[in-house]
Amino acid sequence: MVFRKDQQNRPLARLIKKKREKNQIDAIKNDKGDITTDSTEIQTNIRDSCKQLYAHKPVNLEEMDEFLNTCTHPRLKQEEVETLNRPITRAEVEAEINSLPTKKSQGPDRFTAEFCHTYKEELVPLLLKLFQTIQKEGILPKSFNETNIILIPKPGRDSTRKENFRPIYMMNIDAKIFNKILANQFQQHIKKLIHHDQVGFILGIQVWFNICKSINVIHHINRTKDKNHMIISIDAEKVFDKIQQPFMLKTLNKLGINGMYLKIIKAIYDKSAANTMLNGQKLEGFPLKSGTRQRCPLSPLLFNIVLEVSSQSNLARKRSKGCSIRKSRSQIVSICRWHQILILGYHLSPKSPETDKQLQQSLRIQINVQKSQAFLYTNNRLKGETFHVHG
Repeated sequence: MVFRKDQQNRPLARLIKKKREKNQIDAIKNDKGDITTDSTEIQTNIRDSCKQLYAHKPVNLEEMDEFLNTCTHPRLKQEEVETLNRPITRAEVEAEINSLPTKKSQGPDRFTAEFCHTYKEELVPLLLKLFQTIQKEGILPKSFNETNIILIPKPGRDSTRKENFRPIYMMNIDAKIFNKILANQFQQHIKKLIHHDQVGFILGIQVWFNICKSINVIHHINRTKDKNHMIISIDAEKVFDKIQQPFMLKTLNKLGINGMYLKIIKAIYDKSAANTMLNGQKLEGFPLKSGTRQRCPLSPLLFNIVLEVSSQSNLARKRSKGCSIRKSRSQIVSICRWHQILILGYHLSPKSPETDKQLQQSLRIQINVQKSQAFLYTNNRLKGETFHVHG
């Protein structure tokens, strides 16, 4: 049987069309709650929503300094900081090009991983010279600040609501390689700064470590005669997009990170801008003045640092108390996924109802009330006490 060329391409065309229709936004609810199908109005609503999400938020730098002064946290040694500030090597550039995953969406420059793999010998010396110039001067090329934002609908959610789309950043390929090298350098020291309760995005640490720990805590509570505990699962809403960049930079400096490495991270976020891609069209750009960039290799590590310093500061003020198992205190705060925080073995007290609100303020994040849960373990009914998760 002989197939014509157009017949051979039909299955692929149907798959591409189905995928495109899945991410198509044909209707959206405006600020008044009315559904609009007008393409111009949809574009305006989406762009204004993204611009507002990443807009500059008023911050009090003095309050940030006071908050960070409450932290007693390990700092990198001078020789460790020097390794972060050392020049990037040819071997690092080659390794990152080799590790680029294939069949991924392109950034604004339209260059793919396959292109980098094919022309690796020509690209390595060019990128090495570029990266070392950036390290020397602390100034990024304008193209490094260009980003496309793709909106991916969350499964099972109302696709007419703007908050039910996940923004994904598409970076230029050279910026992605550069940020991955910086992330790999940071990974070498991250375990010295992050408590072992945090398991998200740390090399050599798995999520199931904390699953086992959670099961042990639950078994311990069930065997305890005097049950007076609570396990709280807190879902942080759009947490990557709401991290305050001045607080993040001050936190890195608090941990001893300085010099050109910190200057480059500041440059990455100082003039970042993005264009939202909507139904194949590029909307008018806007500056990114808050949040970290999803799919940027550095973002998970920077978020972990902010969460670690904030949560440990909260624990230092004894707002939370864990339960002890065999003279070993259980974890208090752990990140199981990038947006989820778990508090284990939490002792109830008359001041407990306000602790979740204090924790939220300490972490500088907004809690998603609908997706947060509390599991109460107690022998007697608590008279006059109610427990709420404040959004």
